[in-house]
Amino acid sequence: MHLGLSLHSVSRFFSEFCSQLSPGAWLQASSMLLAAVLAIVGAWIAAASAYRRANKLHWEEAEFHRLREQAAEREHINGVLHALRQELIQLWFILAGDVAKPIEAVEPSRKVLPYWPCNQNYFSVFDASAAAIGQVQNEVLRTGLVRTFMLAKRFVDQYQRYDRVHDSVTLASSDGQDMSSNSTYALHAGAFALVETYQTLKANVEQLRDLLDDELGLARVSLPFIDSVPSSKNAGETRQGLAPQVPR
Repeated sequence: MHLGLSLHSVSRFFSEFCSQLSPGAWLQASSMLLAAVLAIVGAWIAAASAYRRANKLHWEEAEFHRLREQAAEREHINGVLHALRQELIQLWFILAGDVAKPIEAVEPSRKVLPYWPCNQNYFSVFDASAAAIGQVQNEVLRTGLVRTFMLAKRFVDQYQRYDRVHDSVTLASSDGQDMSSNSTYALHAGAFALVETYQTLKANVEQLRDLLDDELGLARVSLPFIDSVPSSKNAGETRQGLAPQVPR
């Protein structure tokens, strides 16, 4: 009840006050009110515009950093691919210069392969690049890299085992012992497995070489026993890892 009377009194007082104002005072009051409203609206628009500019600037900076990180990542991956390509080519040159010729001509049931000292240190780039290889977007290339180097590792492991059998047979022969049928079988079986792995590796090296050249836009390097059979004239170059580039 008292609240209603108070509101009524305030309303009555305000009405009496307004009725006493002159038209000029009304105009002045309206102008001041409009100016205040315009100032508030202008401040709100300015604040909203500043907020949008700040958001846009933040987004542009974030996008710039993201693109820069992507470019750096692509550059790193390309560098790894270049290194892997060289490791692949040099590995094949070593194989071609040391054992490819006897493997290409061998008849496992009748001949043995030469002794070849080898180890897994040939794959230092591949072993250190697992993370970068996993980020290669080309799935065919990524799979080819893993498969080819796994085959190369298998070939080295098989040849190491073959060398151990070869050493035991050679030692037995030097001591005047007859070579047992088991030793002969082990040599022939080892040679047969090596020839099979070599042929699979050879096909995969050719495919991976082509994939890497296409990905990196490089001229194709001619590989011995894949693109051509090296003659005795350029056998030294094959051992040193030198070969002509084939125009694409």
